[in-house]
Amino acid sequence: MDLLDVFQVMFGIVGLVLTGHGVRLLLTRRMSPFTRRRWLGPVDAGMYFLCGGLFFLLLSVAYLGRLIGTFGPATMLTLTALAITFLTIGQVRYRPRDGSTDVR
Repeated sequence: MDLLDVFQVMFGIVGLVLTGHGVRLLLTRRMSPFTRRRWLGPVDAGMYFLCGGLFFLLLSVAYLGRLIGTFGPATMLTLTALAITFLTIGQVRYRPRDGSTDVR
């Protein structure tokens, strides 16, 4: 394993942690004081972390699947496009508020 493979495995682990945190926020609806200050509600915070986690997780799966020969180029590109879509949705729709203005 070279350094790029190690980073992809770490991205996958980060993706699992973020996705798990997002699912926990969506299921329990309990937020820390920091999260309560930065997001409008638990659904926004949960979806933000879920979308970010899925981004890292899908990128890692696409790269490592291509590396070991499980996925072809079309599958890898599809997973990458899906990952970028999740990141865009999370960053645009469920972004944290800055505290000074609320645009919604």
